[in-house]
Amino acid sequence: MRESTIIKIDRINNLKNKIKKIFSNQFVRNVSTLAAGSIISQAVVVGTSPILSRLFTAESFGMLSIFTSITVFFAVVSTGRYELAIGLPRDEKKAYSLLKLILVIGLIISSSYFIVIFCLKNIFLINDSMGFLNNSTAYLAPFYIFLIAFYSGLGYILQRQKKYKIITIANAVQVISASLGSIAFGFLNIKQGLIYSLILGMFFAIIFVLKHTPEVLKGGFDFKEIKQNAIDYIDFPRYMIFSDLSLTASQQFIPILFSTLFSASIVGFYSMANRMIRLPNIVITSAVGNVFRNDAIEEIRLKGNCRTLYLSTLRKLIFISIPIYSLVFLFSPLLFTFFLGIQWKESGIYARILSIMLMFEFVSTPLSTIFYIQNKQKLFAKIQFINAFFGAVCIFLGNILMNSPIGSLCFYVANSVIFNLVLIYYSYKFSYDD
Repeated sequence: MRESTIIKIDRINNLKNKIKKIFSNQFVRNVSTLAAGSIISQAVVVGTSPILSRLFTAESFGMLSIFTSITVFFAVVSTGRYELAIGLPRDEKKAYSLLKLILVIGLIISSSYFIVIFCLKNIFLINDSMGFLNNSTAYLAPFYIFLIAFYSGLGYILQRQKKYKIITIANAVQVISASLGSIAFGFLNIKQGLIYSLILGMFFAIIFVLKHTPEVLKGGFDFKEIKQNAIDYIDFPRYMIFSDLSLTASQQFIPILFSTLFSASIVGFYSMANRMIRLPNIVITSAVGNVFRNDAIEEIRLKGNCRTLYLSTLRKLIFISIPIYSLVFLFSPLLFTFFLGIQWKESGIYARILSIMLMFEFVSTPLSTIFYIQNKQKLFAKIQFINAFFGAVCIFLGNILMNSPIGSLCFYVANSVIFNLVLIYYSYKFSYDD
């Protein structure tokens, strides 16, 4: 009996030591820090969704999805993709100058968008089938695009400085303030409240980051230095704008295409499904990708490759993704009906289909940062363009052959799985080959 007790104590001590060893690993600690904030943020999203699903209609969620898709797509241009270069210079001052370059580009691009929207609405009187221009919130799109550019640049500064705790809290501030704002607007019966709260959440997150990193804007704007940085890192806008526009299109064009093929309510059902089951991707892959990129840069500088880090990260991602999305596939229709109400059952069916794609995307997304590190932006741009093109074709093909949004979604998911496998293949290859 005594020997049995001693053996159990030894096993417990061994388990404690293993857990302690895991969390003493710098990579795991950094990922955990970033993931913790995302978990809190997404817990708020999930927790408030049953409330919001009863305060707002599927059409309101559809309009939010269309607004988000359009602004996120055009926000790619608003930074010139110079935020991807922030982690490269050794000099901190040069990194701050890149942030100021992003602000200048963002202001110019956002102002241009406002003029275009004003002309389309008031001069050419365009009545788009999506309903985007028909709403007064269209005028808020340029402002939100500028906020996205600013927040993106600040995020990369924080990643460069490995201030993961501030990133974590800022993301939590963004989501929590947006969720609370949505509930308040919902009780006030403001139809566009989801869009208003989205903008407020981003604004509060930027204020929080600036309060904790005021040095990033000190020293004013040295336009000579800003211009030189724009020239030094010209490859990022030259190759990455096209690439990331293609990637963003492949991720965001479903609400836009669905709004032209189907109703705003269908877009709302898709939006809710995407909002709920992307939680593991938002919580884990962004955290892993941010840490993997920084660690890979350091490992390549020291060893000339990051194959060991790559394989270790790949195994972790596969190990996590399979059980998570298997459960989503099996139970999503039941869970959506139970938590959101019977009117959202169709969202659960969409979630089941999307879970197949997201299982592969969960693995490929963090590892694809190797394209940026190894200066393979041109190839990445081509792959993204091909994916976006065939993704759009698949949506229309599914609608033609099956005459339903589910058919379009199935064809789109099949294309996306192939695309993610291609990304995994090339990212593995580039983890060793320069």
